[in-house]
Amino acid sequence: MKPRIAIFDLTDCEGCEVQILNSKFIDKILENVEFLNFRLGQKINRWEGFDVAFIEGVALTSHELELLKKIREHSKFVVALGSCACFGGIAAINNFMDLEEAKKYVYGENADKIESLYVKPISEIIKVDFMIRGCPIVPEDFERVVSDILAGRIPREHTRPVCMDCKSRGNPCQLLKGNVCLGPVSYGGCNAPCPSAGMPCDGCRGPLEMPEMIAELELLKKVAQQDDIIRLFRRYAPMVTPFKEVAGGKL
Repeated sequence: MKPRIAIFDLTDCEGCEVQILNSKFIDKILENVEFLNFRLGQKINRWEGFDVAFIEGVALTSHELELLKKIREHSKFVVALGSCACFGGIAAINNFMDLEEAKKYVYGENADKIESLYVKPISEIIKVDFMIRGCPIVPEDFERVVSDILAGRIPREHTRPVCMDCKSRGNPCQLLKGNVCLGPVSYGGCNAPCPSAGMPCDGCRGPLEMPEMIAELELLKKVAQQDDIIRLFRRYAPMVTPFKEVAGGKL
């Protein structure tokens, strides 16, 4: 019997799932697993015991909260897929504003019909066995994690910052050019696609385990206003330490 895989999405843009569908590895993966549940990728889905469940997005409603717990109950191994699931992502910007006022601004007189919970990384709600970071994820990370799990190996964690990926590609330093870049404090392994395209890293893969935040903030304060720095740290990983401290205004 092939390993049984499921991919679920909560509140999100589904960009990580599109990365999987567009991956050059998808045919290789399909040969070796059975997708029981993948709403974006197939018409017929089943609820059975899952060997591995990948979850994209955040639980923004009580229905999604219950779905998240149900997935955990039916899965041997759970992987958070993308920055929303890993860190709260874009939706967690809600946590830093008056939610009722925001709902009235967007939905007007129908605001009271909209449910929106406080946003948390899914690991604060259920047990998560591994994370695949990024907004969106890097397809190579998905292929590597699937291969490792199915082989009984614990997927390897990166320990280097995006800066190392950037230097290995010979890119000029965005900070030295006076741009606001989170490469020194962000989790690497992405091969630095943004700096390689001439854009600073905006930290979509979240923080390193022990980033040099004091040094990073000293550099950022030289090239950006405090409000701009706070907004940057609220973008992808605002609910995890130490990005959470800066996102909350502590800098």
